[in-house]
Amino acid sequence: MSNEYQFKPHEQPIMVGSPANPDHPARRKIFYLFIGIFVGLTASFQNGLLVANLTQIQGQLGLTPAEGGWISVSYNMTNACITVLLYKIRQQFGMSLFSKITLSFLLAATSLQWLISSHLLDTPNISIEPYYLEIVARGLSGMVASGMTVLGLFYCLQGMPPVKRTSGLILGFGLVQFGIPLSRVISPYLAIDGQLENLFLFQFGLALICFGLINILELPPGNTEEVFEKLDFVSFGFFASGLAALAVVLVQGRILWWTTPWLVYPLMIAIVGISIALWIETHRKNPMLQVRWMRSRNIIAFMVTGAVMRILLSEQNVGAAGLLANLGYGNDQLVTFYAVIIAASALALIISIFSTNAIDLRRPVIFAVALIALGSWMYVGVSINSAPYTFYLSQFLIAFAAVYFMGPLVFEGFLRAIGSGPAYIISFSVIFSISQTVGGLAGAAAIQAFTTIRTQMHYADMVSSLNLGDPAFSAQVAGTRNMLSNQTTDAAQANIGAVSQVLQGIQRQATVAAYSDLFFLMACLATAVTIILLLNYLYNRYHKRNPLAKELAVIAKMRETK
Repeated sequence: MSNEYQFKPHEQPIMVGSPANPDHPARRKIFYLFIGIFVGLTASFQNGLLVANLTQIQGQLGLTPAEGGWISVSYNMTNACITVLLYKIRQQFGMSLFSKITLSFLLAATSLQWLISSHLLDTPNISIEPYYLEIVARGLSGMVASGMTVLGLFYCLQGMPPVKRTSGLILGFGLVQFGIPLSRVISPYLAIDGQLENLFLFQFGLALICFGLINILELPPGNTEEVFEKLDFVSFGFFASGLAALAVVLVQGRILWWTTPWLVYPLMIAIVGISIALWIETHRKNPMLQVRWMRSRNIIAFMVTGAVMRILLSEQNVGAAGLLANLGYGNDQLVTFYAVIIAASALALIISIFSTNAIDLRRPVIFAVALIALGSWMYVGVSINSAPYTFYLSQFLIAFAAVYFMGPLVFEGFLRAIGSGPAYIISFSVIFSISQTVGGLAGAAAIQAFTTIRTQMHYADMVSSLNLGDPAFSAQVAGTRNMLSNQTTDAAQANIGAVSQVLQGIQRQATVAAYSDLFFLMACLATAVTIILLLNYLYNRYHKRNPLAKELAVIAKMRETK
């Protein structure tokens, strides 16, 4: 598009830092939409490939679980805090430079990951430790994921007609949900025998394609202005250090356990750092974050709803997946399981795009929570004989809910922000990013802690009630001993091994019982959230009150003035 093109009034950017919205021909819109979907999926792969292959990465680099945890920390700490800077970079330098910076970081991150997996660094002449390079690469990936999500969103918006811009917003944010299931499906085919080189070469190829597509068809230019202030970097430093320390607590606490003494230090850093940042922002003349607006009842309710939904949805990636892993199922045996999740996500995204109504955004969220509750109730009482196919229907419902709630929830937050003024968009972005990232980490940590404690309790109860003279127990030990006797002639060793294997079976039963308790708890929580949201919805309907009436009126007035 020529730089001399004069944008019409209705084609002007809606805010500083966003691209203009010209009337594209149909062919160009299709290309914009295709690029948006491709970039959005590539962004979602940054976290998906890490989650799906962290165990293999640890094995390839010879890492302990705690060392592997630092890789997760590196990704999540940058992903949670970079949103503030990305928004201001777009405002000050424009979309063109923002796109190039984002793609450069993407190429750097994927290049490092491929270099590490290819074992080219495993030579005596190179003294660089691959583990530290992996941490750097994952930190870059966290920043890239946020930037790529924004790029994908803007491309999707360009591919939609003006009356369907809401659909572009829903599509852009909905694509983020596909990363983990897609990564779980493709990883077994690319990472054969645990070799990750092909997997990261594939990721590097995606980065190159994104780089080419974005250079072939750039986003329209937008308006820029000087927005950075010296105090921005001071406030961001405290805010980023606080969120990074919080990520350390949530990730390493789950791995090392919460009583680890040194975890108190990052917890203190998190509290102090975030508190100082919020204090600075509250008393600034031109704050990055509108703290008083963020403390309002509606915004707190929005943030809590988003975090609770992410915690509930952790049941799918940590709960059901964790149970199947404990039952001995690997990624290659769960391809169909995750294909079902992808199908549900795609269906939910299509329905959400065509059915979301700005006048009634609460109903889809209530419906999504109800589906989570129903899916959770369906696999209460799982047994040690449960197989992946027994979870297909329940996981279909939960995966559908994971995408279906995203569009309306994001749209509500966006309306509240834009209704208060363009300056509030950055605060909405930060709130949403933190609620999703921290909510996901907190959900995984809470699930891990709950299942660990309940497993120990069930195991203690089962062992304490064990009667060594019980004929059934004796027969089980004898049968196992007979199988082991073919491997060793030492009768005492065979007997010890038989008892050990039987106790391992009891441990597995205790683990399954703990996950059943988890599903019951999550079902109760989702049911309670459904009831609370439904009562609030019915109360507003009875009084004929739209919670977003003020924001919708402001936006309608903005459209009239254009």
